[in-house]
Amino acid sequence: MEQPVRLGIEDAQRLTTEFLTGQMATSLAAIEYDIPPFAPPGPPPSPPLAEVSRSTVELRHVPGASDAQYRIRAYGDTLTMRLQLNVWRFVIVYSVPARDLVDVTGISPRFERWERGAVHAGWTVGWRDAVDPWDHGKAMVETYCYAMLPRDFLVDPMAQLYWRTDIVQMTRAFFLEARRGGVPLTSG
Repeated sequence: MEQPVRLGIEDAQRLTTEFLTGQMATSLAAIEYDIPPFAPPGPPPSPPLAEVSRSTVELRHVPGASDAQYRIRAYGDTLTMRLQLNVWRFVIVYSVPARDLVDVTGISPRFERWERGAVHAGWTVGWRDAVDPWDHGKAMVETYCYAMLPRDFLVDPMAQLYWRTDIVQMTRAFFLEARRGGVPLTSG
């Protein structure tokens, strides 16, 4: 039986930073992309994903910290997302600005379909009214999602690919559900 990989604190922090600022930031940039026309089977006739991406991502991260904040522009809107990688657990927080008469009870029903899919995929999802931690005058509605990771996540490329892809798909669905439900994601 193979022993699990044991990492020191510095290696775990370095790999966490690399995942949050490299792999995850690059993957989130592919939330929206141009889709090529149908073509007969064979070699792909279109350019690679990085060249057809229509999304942009801005990032905040302090090296050594276990979280990063992303501002993702896609589908004509902007979503703020925080991602915490706590060695064996992900926590995602999607922040939506609260507006007149909009709070958690007004927004969460509009995302019921999205939430059902996230829960089916293994995420635990919750909703809360909050304030922007950097601007206490801004009311927010936060959607938080938790998922446990395999213990060797930081050194397993296939597990990283799986979870990166899942987070991108879940975030894309959040954008599209917001659009369908008439929920603007951008402040102002």
